Amino acid sequence: MELLDTIRAYRPCRQFQPRPVPAEKIKGVLSAARLAPSQNNLQPWRFVVVQDDEQKRLLAQACVRGKPVSEAPVAIVAFSVEEDLPVTIGGYISAYPLDVAVAIDHLRLAATSEGLGTSWIVDFHEDKIRTLLGVPEGIHPIAVIPIGFPSENNGGTHTPVAPEGRKSPDEIIAYNRYAW
Repeated sequence: MELLDTIRAYRPCRQFQPRPVPAEKIKGVLSAARLAPSQNNLQPWRFVVVQDDEQKRLLAQACVRGKPVSEAPVAIVAFSVEEDLPVTIGGYISAYPLDVAVAIDHLRLAATSEGLGTSWIVDFHEDKIRTLLGVPEGIHPIAVIPIGFPSENNGGTHTPVAPEGRKSPDEIIAYNRYAW
């Protein structure tokens, strides 16, 4: 799948087929995340792959809307590493949310190109995830990403997202100055 086709094909997946995801596909999407750019190439991310059904059930309970986590064959938890975060954006916020988001987006696009569905879950209880996965201080969960083959109820295969509901280019792009 070409990159722009992959971008157009992505849509959040919240319902998955029960069939397992081959290990090679998981390694491939994680490899794509690993290759993401980051500030000063610090790569302030870590990923925990959760495949055990009981662990996924408990991880789902740590999320506000965790049903997709328990039903997906795999869940990946993306973390930021505090010691890798000396860079700030504009001198006022840490760069790690942006860096980790870019890595997650690489993962998401790689999964889409492999025929897999994903979604980002960012509404979770950090303390529950820390306890469940044995996360040390200085490491922060950023997202829980269920991953698997989309169920037919979720639209089955990826089809391009309709332009309706997207802002027009004129609403989001200006040249030479902020013009809205």
